[in-house]
Parts: sequence; C-alpha cells; structure tokens
Amino acid sequence: MTQPAQPGQPAQSPQPGQSGQSGRTGEHAASPASVPTGQPAPPSLQPAPMDFQAVAPAPPVDHDEPTCPPPPAPIIINEAQLVLAEKRTSLAALRTGIAIVALPMSLTTFLIATSRYYDTEDVLHFLLPVGALNLALLVLGTWLSLRAVRRLRQQEQTLRLLKERNGALAEFLK
Repeated sequence: MTQPAQPGQPAQSPQPGQSGQSGRTGEHAASPASVPTGQPAPPSLQPAPMDFQAVAPAPPVDHDEPTCPPPPAPIIINEAQLVLAEKRTSLAALRTGIAIVALPMSLTTFLIATSRYYDTEDVLHFLLPVGALNLALLVLGTWLSLRAVRRLRQQEQTLRLLKERNGALAEFLK
C-alpha cells in the first residue's frame, strides 16, 4: 500500500516487511532519515483510512460424526478407580457410623447392668448429661450411616454407567 504524496514530498512505498503505517499513532511510516535534508520535518500525518469489507460468517458445517469423541479407555479406567476410592471412603464412614451408634448402646447397657449398685435419684445429675451425650452420639452415628449408604448407592449407579460405556471395564468389575 503506498501513501499519497504530500505537497513538497515525494511519494514513498513501504519497504518489504513493513506495513504502510508504523505501530505508533500519528507518526509517518518513513523514518526521519528519509526526509531530504534542507527541508523542515513534516507535521504529524494521520494514517490513511483503511477500507474494510464486511465478511459474512461461514455457515456451520454439518458433521456426520459426534462433536465430542468418547473418552479413551485409560480415562474411563481412571474414573472407575476414582469411584472405587470414593466407595472405600463411604464404607469407612459407614463403619465409623456403626461404631458411634454402638458406643451409646454399650454405655446404656453398662448403666442398666450396674443399676442395682446405685440409686438413680442420687446420681441423676450424672445420668442426665450421659443420657444427652448418648442421644447426640446416636443421632450422629445414624446420620453418618445413612449418608454413607446414600453415597454408596450413587457410586454403584456411577459404576454401572461406566460399565455400560466400556465393555472392557465390565470384565474387571462384576
């Protein structure tokens, strides 16, 4: 692209590798060394306006194949390993919940078995906090167990879906 000649200056064409404009706004593409000596430096020239043509976007291409290919087998196996690790965690939470439920039961059994050695009215100030603690532990253990069972069901469904997507995985997980 050549720039029009200004009065008092010869027309210049861009050198190879240069565009007709410099990177800075308001500067002329020619360097000050190309201005003939003896003439004053030209005032700042505005860059020449560029012509833009409207380009219509390309129509979408219809694909016969799916846009997202199925994940490779190692990724599905990694997903299965992750679900199995979550399943182990849920089983540990279930085991913990059962142990927490068993603790107040065993403590209550111990208090009932030794009740002939104390008068309930005399030790009521000890029995009420112990009873409240037993109730809290019973609620906590029940909540942990139910939550673990719910998560185990979800993980079983996820494993079933993974087996359906990958036949090789079904051979390993039966």
